Amino acid sequence: MKTFWQHRNGKLYAVKHDTFGHMVGVAGPLDWDDVQDADGFRYGMALVEWVETEIRRHAMHRMHPALLARTR
Repeated sequence: MKTFWQHRNGKLYAVKHDTFGHMVGVAGPLDWDDVQDADGFRYGMALVEWVETEIRRHAMHRMHPALLARTR
């Protein structure tokens, strides 16, 4: 499963989860003009711990795909 998350600083990230909901990769920060299907990004492990921490701190919120379509 892949989802989009926005940080409170305005930057957008794509997050990849396994079937148990654990993060297995992060892509970003992404350019809002370049948002595409979440399958098109290269996911890496470098930002996983940071994103998990920021989500726990409520510094990031999940973006619904319909909202992303409106930003284009």
